[in-house]
Amino acid sequence: MCATTVLRVCRLMVAAALLASVAMAITVLAPPGYACACGAVVAPGGQQATMNHEVALVHWDGTTETILMQLALNASTDNVALVVPTPSPATVVVGDKATFVELDSTSAPQVKQRRHWKLGLFFAASAPREGAVAARPPDVVNQVHLGPLEATTLAGGDLAGLQKWLADNGYAIRPAVSDALGPYVRGDWSFVAMRLTSTAPIVGGLSPVRMTFQSSQLIYPMRLSVAAPSPQQVTVFTLSDHRQQRTDADATGQAGQSSEVQFAGSVSTAARDQLLHELAGNHGGYVTKIQVNIPTPSQISSDFTFGNAPSDDAYRQVVYVDRNVAIPIELILFAAFVFAVIVAMVAIVAVRRQRRQHAATSGPMR
Repeated sequence: MCATTVLRVCRLMVAAALLASVAMAITVLAPPGYACACGAVVAPGGQQATMNHEVALVHWDGTTETILMQLALNASTDNVALVVPTPSPATVVVGDKATFVELDSTSAPQVKQRRHWKLGLFFAASAPREGAVAARPPDVVNQVHLGPLEATTLAGGDLAGLQKWLADNGYAIRPAVSDALGPYVRGDWSFVAMRLTSTAPIVGGLSPVRMTFQSSQLIYPMRLSVAAPSPQQVTVFTLSDHRQQRTDADATGQAGQSSEVQFAGSVSTAARDQLLHELAGNHGGYVTKIQVNIPTPSQISSDFTFGNAPSDDAYRQVVYVDRNVAIPIELILFAAFVFAVIVAMVAIVAVRRQRRQHAATSGPMR
């Protein structure tokens, strides 16, 4: 009864220690900055705007690409600007957060527990710039209002004309980001310029933005992030006929980037979300989740491009939860004492029995 009570108390103490260590880790460890296809989020007049999460779903059917971008944006003012380059003019509509909810559920890692047994005291808790020429403004292909967001599709023009259009229309773009638009303009890319038009504070993010455009390859624009001031992290879900891998120049690691596949598998028959179901039926039944870490954004030289991986092997990330389980020394000493007593009693009984047998066999002397 005593041993049972001790074990119960020990389990409760270990559980409390584990919860405390997890809470401490969440409080102490600061998450990395998140990359943004716009390179940065900037608010005018010294107002506050932060991007604390970005995740994207990209799908390509051979000619048309779809990007669903989820941005968790906190802002205290309007006219916060985002610019996303696209190879051709994009059609922009509002997306549904449920798409990413399903993707997160589908790609969630498998959690396994590992126990590490160790000795401890009963009351001790274990814790583990371009030339000067006349500016040619871009053409406004389309403009839509998506709740508090205004999205304008721009095409044509030159860098000076694009920069002037952005400035004239209230886009607060940092000079470093503005200059980084140059390679895209020279490559005859188009742009989706988005800005907040609501004066109400934005907390907790916007609804996803869905962009559809013609493209000759599966690509995710990242070169504007060269202007980011801190290390970046971006998660991209690809939807294709096959498992995908990065094929761009920066994927080799020479730019200091690292890419980790966190999930790979078919969802062609399991997709319940309307968009996922639609895309899965159009050359998109295989999901690959890739997390990219960019410690030095200034070294970014290319957009993310993707191609078929060598195989379609399925993969799910495994996350191990380590638990240190303390075995109280007092309990071991008590068990040792009981064992010693039992051994001693057995020895005494054996000696007495041996003596009786000896006495019985020897008998009285005649």
